Amino acid sequence: MKKIIPITLCALVSACGGTSVVDLNNEQEVSNMQQVMELEYRDWTNTAENMTKSLIASGALDKTQKPIIAMGDMINDTTQRFDTDVLTKKIRTTLLKSGKAQISTNFNGEDTNSNKVRTLRDNKEYAQDTIATTGTLIAPNMSLSGKMLQRNLKLESGWFSSVDTRVEYYLQMTLTDLKSGLSVWEDEQPIIKEGTHTPTW
Repeated sequence: MKKIIPITLCALVSACGGTSVVDLNNEQEVSNMQQVMELEYRDWTNTAENMTKSLIASGALDKTQKPIIAMGDMINDTTQRFDTDVLTKKIRTTLLKSGKAQISTNFNGEDTNSNKVRTLRDNKEYAQDTIATTGTLIAPNMSLSGKMLQRNLKLESGWFSSVDTRVEYYLQMTLTDLKSGLSVWEDEQPIIKEGTHTPTW
């Protein structure tokens, strides 16, 4: 009987607290997610979707016969530490699925395996007709770069209101024609939040 009590207590504690997994495909669960002042999943998803739609709708990709994009610098100038690949990966995936452009992963060192394979030339352990020959890598003709900015604004709180800060995030992106060095598309997508718990520097 003594062994049952701790197990029961653990079950009660787990029921009261603990962690739950959110099904991102369930609209009800997503709508009930707590709103936070920091950037989170829905912010990345919506911003990446809007930015990609803007790029495709601009027609900038249609002006190049075979647009091949290399990802340039993505600068995080916010108070939060996060891997910018969270954002750029969604943009890249959407672009690839659209069929409007290809992504170069070798140019900026993302895909090191393509370089490793080339070091196997003249290695007798490998069939040489399976090794990539010289002159097969395709250089990008466009570069996509961006920056995430943050701006905190103090608000005048009302008598019954606890809202005292607005946090404005701005994602700025630029598509550059590498041949001419000219910008062929630019856009800025804002993410505006208001609350009491402000991300600070």
